[in-house]
Amino acid sequence: MKIKTIIFDLDDTLVKTSKLYNQARKEFSLLMENSGFKKEEALAKLDEIDIKNIHQHGFTKERYPYSLGKTYEYFSQKNGKEINPELKKKIEEIGWQVFRQIPELVDGVYQVLETLSKKYFLILATLGDPQVQEEKVRVNGLKKYFSEIYVLKHKNVEEYQNILKEHNLDKKDTWIIGNSVRSDLNPGLKLGINCILIPYLSWKFEEEEPLSENYLQLDSLEEVLNYL
Repeated sequence: MKIKTIIFDLDDTLVKTSKLYNQARKEFSLLMENSGFKKEEALAKLDEIDIKNIHQHGFTKERYPYSLGKTYEYFSQKNGKEINPELKKKIEEIGWQVFRQIPELVDGVYQVLETLSKKYFLILATLGDPQVQEEKVRVNGLKKYFSEIYVLKHKNVEEYQNILKEHNLDKKDTWIIGNSVRSDLNPGLKLGINCILIPYLSWKFEEEEPLSENYLQLDSLEEVLNYL
């Protein structure tokens, strides 16, 4: 089969973004524990609040620090403790640090993109805050490999349909490569697009069962070159 187009995900497919969030979660849970709260409960409530804020506000960079602060407020009020403004600010700062850092590249990124960009029309479709995502692409020198870059508010069937339509792409000659079942794999499967799933660290928002087994799963990005 002749493959004409590949739509790549960015976070945790090309760059290790989850490592930054996991570090933030660790720092947050330790602060909460030192404040007399249970770490596991704090992290579970953080996920609950953050997912709610994603649905309300999308993937803006302000959302995560806000979610951290709101989680601290929730447990303070629940336990009859006075909210400490300095501690709340420190907790929110943990969230801001996620966006001040540039995540590490996944192994083999340059080799894979250099090779595939010579043969295929490459598109980058990523979720997140435009300023944050564009900075990740710029600093890591990834822009030159992609003919089109989309920073989306949602990654769903409608958004992928828009990309297909805008570039007049044939589903049979298009692949989606990503780490998320919810954002990459299932929308592609619904549309009949070829999909490659490369699992990585994930969190509660991304947890979803594949709609079918009609996809290729690999252990690393570098393995893509064995198939495409």
